[in-house]
Amino acid sequence: MITEWFTEKFVTPLCKYYTLESTLIYGLILVLAVIWIYKLLKKLKIKIDKNFFLALLPFIIYGGWTRALRDHLLGIYGNQWWWCSPPIYVVIFLITISLLLIGLQLEKSFKIPYYKFMIVSGTLLLLYNLSITRMTNLLSITIILSLLAIWALAFFGYHKLFPKKLSFENAGIFVAHLFDASSTFTALSYFGYYEQHVLPTFLINIFGPWIMFPLKIIVVYFVLHILDKEIDDKNMKNFLKIIIFILGAALGVRNFLTLAML
Repeated sequence: MITEWFTEKFVTPLCKYYTLESTLIYGLILVLAVIWIYKLLKKLKIKIDKNFFLALLPFIIYGGWTRALRDHLLGIYGNQWWWCSPPIYVVIFLITISLLLIGLQLEKSFKIPYYKFMIVSGTLLLLYNLSITRMTNLLSITIILSLLAIWALAFFGYHKLFPKKLSFENAGIFVAHLFDASSTFTALSYFGYYEQHVLPTFLINIFGPWIMFPLKIIVVYFVLHILDKEIDDKNMKNFLKIIIFILGAALGVRNFLTLAML
């Protein structure tokens, strides 16, 4: 009976959709993973700053891009289950942490900044993905990039006018999540896709795909407000903001490229 329940709630939905049970369990695993990773970075004495973010950026893009290539069964990603969600998060983490440790050793031995090694390594992975990517769906590309441009102008413009009310970093996080919202809206409205996650599916069924925009803005606003008001440790605050950015940007890249390659 337990085996049947596990198969129904976790195995069968793998790579296709999320159940309420899997959402809760994966959410708990994410929280525990974030805590463990932060402690590891603290032990390694890594400063969570712009250089750390730049070191991670190629891998954030790589994760979303690879997931899109897996959707189309391209390259080495093919039918392997570990390249779909959520196993891909573990794979990308293992790749990233391995290269981070190598980078730290190179920095210690040869004075090569770890983040430069990671940027180069991540870029090589992106070049492979680029070599097997063919973006042909001009309609989806136009819609999503137009929406993204509007949101970017709105939030970075607001930052420019009122820098004390909205920091550049927070504006970037909003735009990352609205990139995800724009790609989700486009996929559901024009290309017959469906939302995989439980809460967005519930709200979309009631209000329609447009609900993703206010949902993202409201949730991200309150999360950032809490972080800025309640957390004094700059390292921890920066780390959590990077996590929030990843949750928006990686999904946005995946959705955008999945549609662009139709």
